[in-house]
Amino acid sequence: MKKTLIISLLCSFALLLSSCDLIPIGSFARKIDLGYPETVNISNEGGEVVLNGGSFVTATIVGSKDPKIREYHGYNEADSTEYYVFDWLRVEFKSPLFNSIFIHPNELRITAEPNTTGKSRKLYIHLMRGDTDYQEIKVEQKK
Repeated sequence: MKKTLIISLLCSFALLLSSCDLIPIGSFARKIDLGYPETVNISNEGGEVVLNGGSFVTATIVGSKDPKIREYHGYNEADSTEYYVFDWLRVEFKSPLFNSIFIHPNELRITAEPNTTGKSRKLYIHLMRGDTDYQEIKVEQKK
């Protein structure tokens, strides 16, 4: 009886873990085309680029191996805009959280600081639609 109870608890725990988001996204991730370009080039002077495409839920910035560089996330209540700042890049989009479920963001605003490093640099934006569907945009800035 005790052995059956332990096995039942272990199986329940395994099912609980598999239903949560504890499984690495790479194992089930599916790259899709949301209509945004795969690469965006920004001049070394920096600037802003506005992209239009399909709906997504969130946009995050990845790409630096420097542990001192951390992503900053914010929300502007005045216009329901979410933004992410990571190193030299900022991404803004209308938050779907406070809009109707039928209104999804389709505009992505990318702002880059001037490049004074003397080196080319790049970061990646992941647009997530659902738990596993994503599109990746490579943002490159010349020296």
